[in-house]
Amino acid sequence: MRERVVRSGVTGMTAVAVALCLSGCGGLTAPLPTEDFSVEVNVTGGFAGVSFSFEVSGAEGVVRGLSCESVCDYVAGEILATLSTAQIQRTSEELLAAGILQLDGIDFGTQCCDQFSYVITYEAGERISTVRGDSGTLPPLLLRAIDTLLGMVNGRLPIIVALEADPDAFPNDPLFVDDAQVVGQSLEASVSYGGGCASHEIDLVAFGGWLESFPVQVNVFLSHEDNDDPCDAQLSEVRTFDLRPLAEAYRSAYGPGDPGETVVVLRLRDPTQSGGVRVIEYRF
Repeated sequence: MRERVVRSGVTGMTAVAVALCLSGCGGLTAPLPTEDFSVEVNVTGGFAGVSFSFEVSGAEGVVRGLSCESVCDYVAGEILATLSTAQIQRTSEELLAAGILQLDGIDFGTQCCDQFSYVITYEAGERISTVRGDSGTLPPLLLRAIDTLLGMVNGRLPIIVALEADPDAFPNDPLFVDDAQVVGQSLEASVSYGGGCASHEIDLVAFGGWLESFPVQVNVFLSHEDNDDPCDAQLSEVRTFDLRPLAEAYRSAYGPGDPGETVVVLRLRDPTQSGGVRVIEYRF
């Protein structure tokens, strides 16, 4: 299998940030974002009459519920997810690529009573931008970014597509993959690890370029940061990862393909399996 990848001369987390931007920034030319940002999202409307708000804090590395009035299941102030450095960078980049700063002050209005309405406030340093609209009027790139944020609220983190990054730049604390399967457009991974006294950050990372077999393959692994957890209780959980950013990266490299008929084989690193990988088919 031949690797389709171009290596750069940067290393470490700088390489991760550059690779994330190259694979997902959509032509963004602004400087790489820092972790010092926050975004607050207020969601209302829809047939069910939802009403809730949440924030993503890059400085704290968390997704936090702010209010929950209807069709939500958290309390104000509850930490809904902890985010890795790579996830923080990716979130900021996606919002910047969607034009969040350029759209400041725009109210796109409402299309119909059954749409979800959003108020999005992005803050980084002295720059603050607030955008309003609903699911029928907001620009597509911003809607996609909002969808990513909503996924985080519900425990679904996007895959980190870092095809040019060195996988050794990501945390790699001990982690066992008990099972993994694609469900719709997500990978559900049952994992276990030692801990119990600290939060653990787990990312699904695609790296190493496209492997041009038929169907195309890509290497992925579960990056694990245990934050120096001193406890050793054996913990098990299911983590869910949104695979759509990988599909978008594939389309950028190979063209749109036929919806529902494109297949990429995920080679999930797992030392317990024959050849050191789990082979999982992803169709989109």
